[in-house]
Amino acid sequence: MKKVELNADNRTGCGNKQSRKLKKENSIPAILYEKGTAGRLLKVDERELNNIVAKNGENIVVKLRIDGTEIPAVIKEIQRDHLQQHLIHVDFQPVTLHEIIHAEVPILVVNGERIERKGWVINKQITELEIEGEVEKIPPVIKVDAAKYKVGHVLRVADVEISKELSIVNEKNYVILSILPTKDRPIDLVFDRVEPELVNKGKRDKEKVKEGADSQ
Repeated sequence: MKKVELNADNRTGCGNKQSRKLKKENSIPAILYEKGTAGRLLKVDERELNNIVAKNGENIVVKLRIDGTEIPAVIKEIQRDHLQQHLIHVDFQPVTLHEIIHAEVPILVVNGERIERKGWVINKQITELEIEGEVEKIPPVIKVDAAKYKVGHVLRVADVEISKELSIVNEKNYVILSILPTKDRPIDLVFDRVEPELVNKGKRDKEKVKEGADSQ
């Protein structure tokens, strides 16, 4: 996981009144879920966090700077405004770099335009995988190269190659994506193809049988 830094401040109180106050400061409420506590109330700059997530994604180690100390944490959950998709709340979970965690890692399909140029369609079934491993070794994304596949191909979880130091928690038989034909360019089915030579041979064999019957 990539490491970034984010300033955070302690806050008191909660509720709509507190949220409106934070909004005027361009801040959003945050909670740091430390062990043995109900959660430490924090506030972070909305723009700063939004820029970090836009650039690096959510699978990152965030070094929270609080009162002169640094606490490494991962993003547990981000809440967004349904209409404008602005960040409105974030939960953090403290971690150590060698700690084993589960993380939802996005699947990034690359070279999809090559599939589209052939008149095929990428049918995505799942968009992220649950990965288990040490914090610092979990990747920000899992890349899938669509250019490797042809129409009719089905990519399953078991087909994904990742580091031996990591493991995929999802069911191995789950379908990640499949390459489908369009109506304009339907898939060629092998059993619909009949070679001309085989047709002619079959016709000649029938004619020979008929000639033999007539001569008797």
